[in-house]
Amino acid sequence: MKHTQTRLQSLIGVCSLSLLIALTSDAIAKEFPSVISPDFEETRTVELTQKVTLADVPEGAKSVKMWIPFPSDHAWQRVLDVSIDSVPGDWEIVSQPEGRGEFLYLEVTDPEPGKLEAVISCLVQREGVHFPLGKDLAAPLIQTALFEDALDLSAPLMIVDEDVRKLAQDAVGKETDTAKQAVLLVQKVAEYADHYSKDPTKPHCGRGSAQDCLVNGGGCCTDLHSLFISMARSRGIAARMQYGYRLLDAKEGTEFDPGYRCWVEYFIPGAGWVPTDIVAADNADEANPYRWSSLSPYRVWLWEGRSFELAPKSEHGRVDTMLCGWAEIDGKAVDPLPGDDGTPPQMTRTVSFKVVNHDRPEGAPKLPE
Repeated sequence: MKHTQTRLQSLIGVCSLSLLIALTSDAIAKEFPSVISPDFEETRTVELTQKVTLADVPEGAKSVKMWIPFPSDHAWQRVLDVSIDSVPGDWEIVSQPEGRGEFLYLEVTDPEPGKLEAVISCLVQREGVHFPLGKDLAAPLIQTALFEDALDLSAPLMIVDEDVRKLAQDAVGKETDTAKQAVLLVQKVAEYADHYSKDPTKPHCGRGSAQDCLVNGGGCCTDLHSLFISMARSRGIAARMQYGYRLLDAKEGTEFDPGYRCWVEYFIPGAGWVPTDIVAADNADEANPYRWSSLSPYRVWLWEGRSFELAPKSEHGRVDTMLCGWAEIDGKAVDPLPGDDGTPPQMTRTVSFKVVNHDRPEGAPKLPE
């Protein structure tokens, strides 16, 4: 009798555990959203040569240090080959903290006065994507502890103040779906602010500030995307900045200054990090079904984020604004921005490229460039 009772208790225990596991598994399954995959993809591969120049190295300088971002593997990008063609002084490839990209770091002792140049060649494959975020997704809230940096309300140049909160609230209204809110915020920035390519009266190159964008009603791409990031974070949507440049078909076979181009990524449960260039979307045909929540393959990614410490650590400390890299002469930072009179910055970049492959669905609308 005692043996039978023990077996019965064991059986009840096993059944209870099985039921608990089943209920727990069901509860966990219900927490995860449906997978939101891109509904459009295209692939473009280019042979790329990038040259970064530091001009006006003064006579008598003792030391020059340069941090030069170059293409590396990232979301929607694969580097199939890379070569360091020409570099002055001692150099090494340094992976930046928190997956911010790979930089060529170099040191030159007792440099000759004049200029220093570093040349890198690589084979880069980019994917262009569009995410369908207009449906009723009912995406769950994110676990905020996992996205602290991308939810920082006091990040330099992307501060969330009452003006930002109000504009974001005006954009989303009563909408509660995270994905739909994100698209509405992108559209609001495009409506409220203009890039200088659309309105030449807007500032052409500045520090890239959400507050500047609010005051000026536009500016450079970093101004617009900083405003979006601060608005998204005010709504609890994780958002972050990406930097690189564009390689448009019309420039193939020439050596040119690509400037720089930034875009944003915002996190949607089920889709992950969704890339968007608000400037490109704003300039696209209104009838283009891929206008929002997309990024074309004409980008090259270099680094992620802003307001971070470089590796190896610079004398300057935290870097808030960087266009094509960072340089210090005898421990003093080189100003990364052009002069107020339009004088080019001391550190510049040129590129040349050749398209070796471009796979795009026949007849499909073109992703905003």
